[in-house]
Amino acid sequence: MIVATVLVPGCTPERALAAFINPDVVSRWWRGELQAQPIESGPYTVDFPAIPARLTGQVLTFEPTRSLEFTWSWNDDPPDSTVVITAEPGNEPDSVLVTLKHGPHQDDAAGRAAHQEHWEGWEFFLPRLVKELRVRDRKLPAASA
Repeated sequence: MIVATVLVPGCTPERALAAFINPDVVSRWWRGELQAQPIESGPYTVDFPAIPARLTGQVLTFEPTRSLEFTWSWNDDPPDSTVVITAEPGNEPDSVLVTLKHGPHQDDAAGRAAHQEHWEGWEFFLPRLVKELRVRDRKLPAASA
């Protein structure tokens, strides 16, 4: 299981979660083309033309002020893992802690390779997410169901 937490100054939980469901914002930090319906059983699809690959998932839960959970698979394969993103007020004033959990991954060669691939992806993209959310003059809509 991958678990990563980042502190984002000058951000709210709603704004942090909006960065995962707003297509314009996703395109800036994740470099993908998002099509999603943030409702239970709604699609969560991100096309990544640069790779090229397509994340195909389904929203399991969405609470605009707390969390987003969706399944993860590549190119319409059966889901191999789940992503859970939680956002809560941080220890610093006007900050948010964004925690991402991605897994579980199987304990075989393919599962270990998927874990490593996902880890490397999040290691690259989470700092981009923080940078996107720290841009205070850029207006991000709040997450909504």
